[in-house]
Amino acid sequence: MPWYNQGMAQHETEPFGITYDRLRLDRNVRRILGRHRIDSVLELPAGGAKAMPSIYSLPFGKQGCDVHLFNPEEQGLEVWRRLGWEDRITVHRGDPKATGLADDRFDLVWNFVTVGFDPEFPQIIDEMARVSGQYVLTVHCNGFNLGYPWHRFLHKALRLHWNHGETAYFFPRKVRSAYRAAGLEPVGFGLFDMPPWPDPPGFRDVRLHMTGGDDVEALDWSAPIEKIYASGTIPRGLRVLSRVEELPIPNLVRFPFSHLFYVLGRKR
Repeated sequence: MPWYNQGMAQHETEPFGITYDRLRLDRNVRRILGRHRIDSVLELPAGGAKAMPSIYSLPFGKQGCDVHLFNPEEQGLEVWRRLGWEDRITVHRGDPKATGLADDRFDLVWNFVTVGFDPEFPQIIDEMARVSGQYVLTVHCNGFNLGYPWHRFLHKALRLHWNHGETAYFFPRKVRSAYRAAGLEPVGFGLFDMPPWPDPPGFRDVRLHMTGGDDVEALDWSAPIEKIYASGTIPRGLRVLSRVEELPIPNLVRFPFSHLFYVLGRKR
């Protein structure tokens, strides 16, 4: 049995690129909250995508929303506690496809990337729509990104199990179709996380696959975003990248460089 499965979790610090993901997510959350009346938020489920789980909703907590986390991990909850935001969250557990939560309970039900990896994505979207009173938001990997074909090639060449989900949901048209089937009307779309490099399936990605298998979120993570939120100070390099991304760049250019996109749907 490998050492990382023998009672001691392998430690990983989220790299620069993931911290940038989180800052750009924060910017989009603030935009969405500025345009729509949203007070209560459910992250369903509250996992992680090759990163510390259960802290993607920090931007909502930072803005004072009533945040609910479905099936969060303890190491993520510890971040909320260390930031002093524990009173802003409520924890729920169960089956993401049958949560047992009341109809129309939350203003927004959302997920960062992980539901797009699930082959039962349409069933989860149905449940997200049921418990939402207004909006559903999902963030997805962008299949038009220049790094996506290389990522697929590396998995095949190195015989690594593809654990990045249903690739159909890497494309906005398919996601919008699932929304409409669930009774949601797409009302918002955005491309984000656009650094000047492709989605990076390099050394770190391959190493995580070989050591962490399909459960890399269970590793012992450190997330630099915690220090940024605690101090209120963003490193200069991240600020510069953000300023570039805020320029009025057309989507035709954003598509090949953006790592992520989101779709926001409203209940009919």
